[in-house]
Amino acid sequence: MTVAIIIDDEQHCIDRLRDLINEHAGNTLRLAGHFHTVEEGLAAIREIQPNLVFLDIHLKDKTGFDLLQQIPSIHFDIIFTTAFDQYAIQAFRFSALDYLLKPIDAGDFKMAIQKVTDKMSRNASAEKLETLLH
Repeated sequence: MTVAIIIDDEQHCIDRLRDLINEHAGNTLRLAGHFHTVEEGLAAIREIQPNLVFLDIHLKDKTGFDLLQQIPSIHFDIIFTTAFDQYAIQAFRFSALDYLLKPIDAGDFKMAIQKVTDKMSRNASAEKLETLLH
């Protein structure tokens, strides 16, 4: 099961993502928590070590990019969730798996989760193959 966290400073956006996860991804994602600031998010990433982070761009007086720049090696997938489309190129430079515009559409959310599921499946298959070859 994929362990996910949400880093967003708006409670209604957190609630929307939590509802979408429960409705469309409850059998593949486990939401381990939600956090409102860059500092809380960094601490959560270190402690929880999630497979997936739903990350807002604007977090009070900092950005999701500020958070990512403080992580030496990113070992989780990122789905950006924002109301601003002008940051998409920068997001994909951080190897974002997807970029969801707020308010998040259920169809777009399901497609993003399918990307996560597909990637996890490919990684699991590669690990099995690697084990067999050694």
